[in-house]
Amino acid sequence: MKQLSFGLKYIFIFIFILLFNLKVQSQAFSLDTTFNLNYNFYASGSSATIYGLNYEPDGKLMVYGYFFDNSTIADILRFYEDGSIDNSWQYPWGDGVEFLERINNEYIVLSLNALNKFPYNGHIADTAWEHNVDKPNCAFYFSPYIFLDGSMLVGNDGVCDLIGFLTKFMPNGNVDTNFRHTTNSAVFGITKYSSDKLLLYGGGTNGFTKYDTIPIIRMCRIDTLGNLDTTFKSIITYGNPIPYYIQNDGKIIVVGGFYINNNNQFLSLIRLNPNGSLDSTFNNSNSVAYPDGVNCVCPTTDGGYLIGGSFSQYQGYLRNNILKTDINGFIDTTYFNSEGIDSTFHKNLPGDFPYICCIQQGSNDTYYVMGYFTYYNGVHVNPIIRLKGISAGINEIKQEKGAVKVYPNPTKENLTIETNINKEQKLEILNLMGQTVYTSIINKKATINTSAFANGVYIIKLYTDKETVVRKFVKE
Repeated sequence: MKQLSFGLKYIFIFIFILLFNLKVQSQAFSLDTTFNLNYNFYASGSSATIYGLNYEPDGKLMVYGYFFDNSTIADILRFYEDGSIDNSWQYPWGDGVEFLERINNEYIVLSLNALNKFPYNGHIADTAWEHNVDKPNCAFYFSPYIFLDGSMLVGNDGVCDLIGFLTKFMPNGNVDTNFRHTTNSAVFGITKYSSDKLLLYGGGTNGFTKYDTIPIIRMCRIDTLGNLDTTFKSIITYGNPIPYYIQNDGKIIVVGGFYINNNNQFLSLIRLNPNGSLDSTFNNSNSVAYPDGVNCVCPTTDGGYLIGGSFSQYQGYLRNNILKTDINGFIDTTYFNSEGIDSTFHKNLPGDFPYICCIQQGSNDTYYVMGYFTYYNGVHVNPIIRLKGISAGINEIKQEKGAVKVYPNPTKENLTIETNINKEQKLEILNLMGQTVYTSIINKKATINTSAFANGVYIIKLYTDKETVVRKFVKE
């Protein structure tokens, strides 16, 4: 009988753990229905596309892309985190916006490959600045890098007044003639690498192969004065690489569609070491079928990444345009097993392919997903949705009546746990795998150094002689 009860005990424990994990997994990356953006993106048809989102210093959000309703020309909306519209912003044009960035109390906007500047309310453009920036020999501008003083470095696919494919403008929009560096073909964009270095990229059939006179193919690193960093060597041989995300250790995640040295596989997501060589610890064999690709990468609170783009399978698994990987690029099969973004079962865009342009982390472990789609897991949605993060799936089993404070949450280094129980309690911290990573005895208050913890979600358990109190926190 003892053996039977012993076996039943472990069966019940196993079932509890299984149900707890299912609870965690079922809610993570589910649709956050508290986010209700009250705007009719589809009033003019089904062609609404959102390219990106910017956070404002006052907590508002700027959404930009190609969309408008029947009454208002939009392409840029400013709204609050609950989705309500800030009507003080009025964008006067309707020709698609590919880039938006705020500098002081103004916005730099890239629209129809032309650069414009607007005040905080968006009503009237700075025509003097636009006149200075508008050079007759520049066919197209691409996403610029804007310095803190309002000057900017811009790539283009034409030779602007014999300056080159790379132009620096001063804060008033006039060309900075002291900047004389250039490539031999189009620069499609500029990504900040560090406080004093930038990454340039340019692809397509005629992607650049030189910076000034030095051979380098489709990607290079420069300092803010334009001097080439020769310690960085590009391994891209053809295609459209975008250095999308820079890790804290200086490694570079590159998305797009491209080929690299000594590899005949079409790639859409790789990780480079700081010197530009391929990071062999990352799963660089992503096997996305050509011409599908990855458009964006967003880090998650557990140290992994959300991947968005245009694809129906990834690393041999069926995934509709969104998936999650671990920190080394291996797909996490726990998530996004349902229909995903505008699946084949619910597609309402005949002849078109849905895709994700951008994923950006929001507050409280949420994620904004933007692009060209109308469904998420079979639910009709706007082309911007907010998903709950991993911590949203944690089932707080029991909460004591008395106050238990955990702060700051999320935390990077020090976590304080404070209770109103005036006696010793056993403290245990577990990761989502159920492994104990820290134990201690506390009395009312304790501060724990979490700098050695891996990024992710953790469960706190406080044991008293009567009950167990459960909390959670996120380590960033």
